[in-house]
Amino acid sequence: MLDVERYFLELESETVRLAGLSHDADSQCPIPTCPGWTLEQLVGHVGRGHRWAAELIRRRLLEPIPMQEAVVPADPDERSEWLTAGARMLADAVRAAGPEQVVWTWQKDRTAGFWVRRMLHDELVHRFDAELALGIEGDLAADLAADGVSDILETAATLSRPDIGVSSAFAGLAGTGESLQFLATDTDLGPNCEWSVVRAPAGVTWRHGYDQAQVTVRGPALQLMLLLNRRLPVGTADVEIVGDQELFAHWLANSRF
Repeated sequence: MLDVERYFLELESETVRLAGLSHDADSQCPIPTCPGWTLEQLVGHVGRGHRWAAELIRRRLLEPIPMQEAVVPADPDERSEWLTAGARMLADAVRAAGPEQVVWTWQKDRTAGFWVRRMLHDELVHRFDAELALGIEGDLAADLAADGVSDILETAATLSRPDIGVSSAFAGLAGTGESLQFLATDTDLGPNCEWSVVRAPAGVTWRHGYDQAQVTVRGPALQLMLLLNRRLPVGTADVEIVGDQELFAHWLANSRF
């Protein structure tokens, strides 16, 4: 994980970036990586998420609450302000409560700070959704992309457990000891450049570090993040896959989020 202040900074930056994309593009532009969504609906999803998490934290809630509907402004200036205002609400709520404040989350980390990181990574992926739809080649700092790889693996570890009590698209990742290795080729990532993953009967487990695995996927952290979030097809991602190709294909087929 990165420092919480970095998450605050990147949340603000990413929201401004997405607001700019939304401001200058057709709000009804379809988003191929989110089938059935338009750019307006993507912005609505992100903005509602900010407000929902902010409300949960402001009220120090230990149980989830329904996500409220929200009308995305049609005017580009108002739409941009609406989106950035939601991110400010979330950041202000976390700062007021303190990042260590106990609140409801759906992972082991039950702190307000969890929501800054989770909503940031959700927004990062959706910023790339918008850029891919608009034919823009996006970029991202390698350490933040690597943190995004860890984020999606944490999601898989939680939602692949048979005992979570809800139906999950990740349930098929529970296995019998199958192993995968993800390696980021960027320099200066230190120990955060390797992820060792096992598909166990109780769900996915992972740790930073290297182990021999049945399949290894190697490439820049950003390519790994986009691939694991199913934003790039295997054939177009700048990665090398060595070993059991079908095992990795099974992972992708069972990790829709």
